[in-house]
Parts: sequence; C-alpha cells; structure tokens
Amino acid sequence: MRDTGSAGGQSRQGRWALGAALLLACAGEPAAPPPAAPTSPVVESNHPDVVLITIDTLRADRVGAYGDPLAATPQLDALARRSLLFREAHAVAPLTLPSHATLLTGRAPSTHGLRDNGAVPLGDQVPTLAAALKGGGYQTGAFVSAWVLDAAWGLDRGFDVYRSPFHPEEVARAGHAGELELPAAEVVNAAVAWWEAAGRAPSPGVPAAPRFLWVHLFEPHAPWPSAPGDPYRADVSRADARLERLLRAVGPDAAVLLTADHGEGLWSEGERHHGLLLGRAITRVPMLLRPPGGISGPPVAPPPRPGLPTVGRPPGADAAMDLEPVPDAPTAAAVEELPVSGLDVAATLAGLAGVPFATEGLDLSPLLAGGPGADQTRAALRARPVVAETLYPLLHLGAAPLWMAQDDAHRLLSGVYDQGCAWVSDPGCATAADAPAALTAALAPHRAAPLPLPGQLDAATAARLSALGYLSAPPPPGAVSGEDPRQLVEALQQVAAAEAMVDASARAEALRALIAARPGLVDARLALSRAALEQGRLPEARRVLDELLGRWPDHMTALNNAAALAHLARDWEPALAWAGRMMALNPTDPRGYRLAVAVHVERDDTAAVRAVAGRGVEMAPDDPNLRYLLGIAEVQGGDPRAAIVHLQHARAVGTKATDVDLWLGLAAEKAGDIDAALRHYEAATRTMDGDLRPWGMAGVMLAKADRCREALPYLENVARRGGAAHPEVRAARERCAPKPAAP
Repeated sequence: MRDTGSAGGQSRQGRWALGAALLLACAGEPAAPPPAAPTSPVVESNHPDVVLITIDTLRADRVGAYGDPLAATPQLDALARRSLLFREAHAVAPLTLPSHATLLTGRAPSTHGLRDNGAVPLGDQVPTLAAALKGGGYQTGAFVSAWVLDAAWGLDRGFDVYRSPFHPEEVARAGHAGELELPAAEVVNAAVAWWEAAGRAPSPGVPAAPRFLWVHLFEPHAPWPSAPGDPYRADVSRADARLERLLRAVGPDAAVLLTADHGEGLWSEGERHHGLLLGRAITRVPMLLRPPGGISGPPVAPPPRPGLPTVGRPPGADAAMDLEPVPDAPTAAAVEELPVSGLDVAATLAGLAGVPFATEGLDLSPLLAGGPGADQTRAALRARPVVAETLYPLLHLGAAPLWMAQDDAHRLLSGVYDQGCAWVSDPGCATAADAPAALTAALAPHRAAPLPLPGQLDAATAARLSALGYLSAPPPPGAVSGEDPRQLVEALQQVAAAEAMVDASARAEALRALIAARPGLVDARLALSRAALEQGRLPEARRVLDELLGRWPDHMTALNNAAALAHLARDWEPALAWAGRMMALNPTDPRGYRLAVAVHVERDDTAAVRAVAGRGVEMAPDDPNLRYLLGIAEVQGGDPRAAIVHLQHARAVGTKATDVDLWLGLAAEKAGDIDAALRHYEAATRTMDGDLRPWGMAGVMLAKADRCREALPYLENVARRGGAAHPEVRAARERCAPKPAAP
C-alpha cells in the first residue's frame, strides 16, 4: 500500500511501515485547561493566600513607582500604593535560574548549587519554600514562562501544579532554549484558572485550604519586540498590562510579593544585557510587599537621590532606547531604605503564611507591623550586607568570577581586583572609595565555596568516545584565565556582534578569530558550531563541539547539540554516548531521553525505545514526546493496553502528532477491541487527510474479523486511490469478494 507519510512523523517499524522516524517534533503545548488543583488538607487557622510574582530582567529604575517618568506601569504603580516598597532590593545573581532558586529556597547560589542557567538541577537535599508551605496545608501552584525555569531544573519540588509546557521541538533547537518563552497572557490565564479552581470549597461549609501561587513573566527579557519608542520600556509595559487580570483574580486579601530575578544593563558599564557584570543596573530590582488587605493611607515619597548616570552606547546601537538618567524617587504606601536581598523572599513569604521555614535570609514581614519587631529586623539588615555573584564569566568566557557586597552606604565589587564606592552619592561607582572590611568579610564564604569547574568524564564514557575518535581536545584545564570580567566587556560585545551577522560564512570567520584570541569563549564556540551547520559543514560543526566538550565535558547545551548533530549524521554510538552523559548529569531533564530514544527509533530497536522512554516518563511524566514514543513502542513490542494509556496521556498533555488515532486504533485492535479500534481508525481518516493507512488498516481488520460488509467500503476506497496492490489489502479484498454461485 502506498505510504504517504504524515505531518506528525511515524516510527520506522510496524505492520504498515509507518513512515520516517520521529525526532523531537511530535509534542506541543497543552491545549486543554490546566488541571484542577488536587485535594489538599483543610487548614483550620487563618493562614492567608500568598502570591509570588517575578518579572524577568526588570530594572528598578524602569518602574514608575521607583521614579521613572517615562514608565507606563500603572499596575505596578497601583500595587506600590498599597505596598511596602523596598528602595534597595538586590538580586543574588544576574541569571534567571540561580536567582529564582534563591527566591524559592532562601539560600545563596553558593549554598543551593545552581550557579548557571541549565547546568544542573536543584539537589534533593535543598529544602524549598513550596514544600514547606505544602507541608503546612497550602495548595501550591507555579506557572513559569521561560524554559530555564522548566521542571527539569528541580524548582517544581513542593508544587501541586508546576506548569512549564515547553515544546520539545523548540527546546531541541541548538542555541534557542535560553530564550524560549511562553506568552505572558497564556501563563496568566493558566494561573488564574488554577487559582479559581483551588479556591473552591471542597464541600459545603468547609473552606478551601490556603493557596500559594508563583507566577513568572519573561517580559521584559530580550529580544524585545519592535515597537514605537523605547523597546525595553515597551516590554516592561507589556508585562505590567498582564498583571491587571492576575491581581484582580487574587484579590485584595492575598499577600503579594512582587520582584525580579535581576535587572538589565542597557549599556551601563558597556553591558547591553546581563550576566557579565554586577553594577547597580543589574543587581537592583523592584520589590513590593503587600500584606493581606494592603497598606492604607496616603503614599509617601522620600527625598530623591541621583540615579545612574548617562551611559554611552556603541554607535548605532539601540537608537530608540532612552538612556537618560532616571531619578531614584520612589512613591509607595511605605518605603524601606535599607538594602534587602532576594535571599529574604522565602523567609518573608513563610513568615506571612505562618509556616516555619529555615533560610539564610531575613523575614521582612515584621516591617509591615512596625514596633519592636520592625526595629529588630532593621538592626539585622544594617548588620548584614547584601551579596551577589556572577559565574557567567567563568562558565561562558573562561574568565574569573565576580562578587558584589553592599551595605547602606558602600558597595564593593571583587574579582581579580577590588573596587569600592560610596553608592548613595555615586550610584554609578565612578569614583573609587574604600569599602568597609565588613563587605569583604561578607563575601568570604561565597568566594570560598567550590567553583563548578569542568569535571572529568566518567571512565566508561571517556573510553567509549575515545575509541570512536572523539575527545581529541586536551583535558579540562584546572584553572581559568586571569582576566577580570570588567576587562571583558569589549570581547562580549564582539561576540554579540559576530553572532548577529546574517551571513553564516562571515559569522563563522569572525567567531573563529575571537576564539583564536580567547580559547575560553564557550558561547562563541557554540555559535560557531551553529554557523558551520548553517553552511552545510556538518563535520566542522561537530568538531567544534568535540573540542568544546574536551574542555567542558559537562556542558549541557554542548552535550545536547553534539548528540543532535551526531543523530543528524546518523552516527549512532556517539549520539547515544552524549545523550547518556546528559541523562547521568540531570536525570530529570527530558532532552537526553528524547535524543537517545530518537536513535533507537532510527535503529528499529523497539526494546530500547521502551526501556529508555519508560525511564524518561518516570522522570518527566507529562513529556508528550516520550509518552507518544513509548506508546508506539508498546504497540509494536509490548502491552497494547499500556500503549493506549501512554498515547491517551500524550494527547492529554498536547501532542501534535497527527497519527495518534492510527496508533490507538492499532493498539485497540491488538487488545481485541475491534469496535474501539474502528472508532480510532475513523478519526484518523480525518486527521490524516490524504493518507491511505487508516482506511486500509480498518478494512483489513474488519475483513479478518469476517465483517466484510463493513470492510469493503474501506478496502475499495484504498484500491481506487492506488493501494490495490498492497498485499494485505489484496488479500482482504479477495477474502471479502462475493463468492460465485454454485452451478
């Protein structure tokens, strides 16, 4: 029978030779509403609902309530008028995952271990706020909009619902995962639906358990959509607009804490985005704390202070962006002047909820009530500088890390060399000033923590890859270059300029030159591999990754790309080795399982597909790709009833495969339920328009069941459309053909 293929992709093995192998392209975002909150204990005390809102990459000085006259942030400003505004709130890291891990654990990156995006998951030994609140009787839901906060990285622990439905095909694209996002409107809609479902009483007269909700919006993270005026402020305004529905849904009686994971450089100190430096543009973020019912009374506006100075930008860069100084002039129901940290968020939310949770931070909720408790909290804040770190220079540029400490008067940047300033009068730290010894002491434990230097491959994987001719590069270096991140601004700009080149050949040439000058430019090597692939130079693209993995054998993006390119080259053993390394480094990351399963599908190894996809589903139960492939493998070589469960689950969580009903039909047929199989084959005729297989499979099945009157229309349809020669169709037609009358 003619095989016309199908948009969803098929397995290579099976009764009808169902087309080409699936490679990471058969899953999508759930189309159904989010699941209702599971039943949780009813709490008999007066614990309030608690809401954490994080807006990615939001600078404090681009919010109206913090003094920006150009900001269009009516929702944030209205929230501030009922909240305690922290004038000097600082992020612990200029990277999304490490910073959010601190917000949700109350532990510094050097303690919880997440010091880069997408490297390793949060360890099981690290307690989480969500788990503590769940143990205290709360219903817990999280709704995130960036792949770097996917459940694979462990922040889902303690949440009843953790919505991060990122498309496997998008995640698999080399270099795109870091900016993979979901629309803010979709995230807010799902969060509101959960909130409303969780708020319904479980039975008449019995109140629902309190709710803890975390909502993360990716705007205004780059890339910024084109819009009239300042593109960054426009994206801030888009995020602000989405807050209107969310805040209206949670109502005035929920405790709300809104903050950001870090700011954005906007060419301050020469950095357009974030990660490299720890200036005030990067670490200073908004933080608003609204108690249940809000703070009443007229707003207060403390005396303004100078904002960050005018910054220079490369000629022609971001011409529409207004970079004039913004005054530090907050307006809110109440304003706290002392520096606070993202480290304090978990303790504060636990304090508001009345649930014990030990952290490294301070509970800021006593500041809402005033009195002795507030005085004690302020005394603790004065005695404790806020601290931040960035290991981005080490892990992406091969340079030294950078740390920051700040108290209520001074700021210290510490890398290869130290630089202090009096930030209140000199917010841009243009003039050096001695910093108190207490700031150096505050950094000491963080600097003493082991750095995540590249580790060695395990012996078995190293031997396997060496035997295949891989890992020809030298072993990982034991140290990094002596360059301070503040000396690398120009190099980072050059890498960004090279990556922006449209012509792949010119881009590759520029990247090669940069790498020759600075071999530690990890991100430039990843970009060079992509450029080579665009040019059709697959061997070079693989060689670049091979060299990178020789230096950094546990770099997850390089491992993912190396496995994908080996698959593209049909070089199965190294593809499996790289995928296996990913699974070993992070068993909760579905990508390694997907890549390995894709190889086993190509090799027609149904048993291996069942084994690897089965392990993947245990780690990521709602991965639509793995569920779909496991269902097919069970149809082909396992339990057809299990196949039905997996295929139906794949559909429920949003598979895009158009042939799900075809496989469900085959599974039902193998399970002996012909009528159910016929319903699925009928559905497949509609979803697989132009494909003869559902017609043929229905007809052959009915003919074998001696239901020829039903079978013949299907078989004749196939025959008229060119499938008459298929052996099974021909045999079925002969079986059902009218018998000649006896003479």
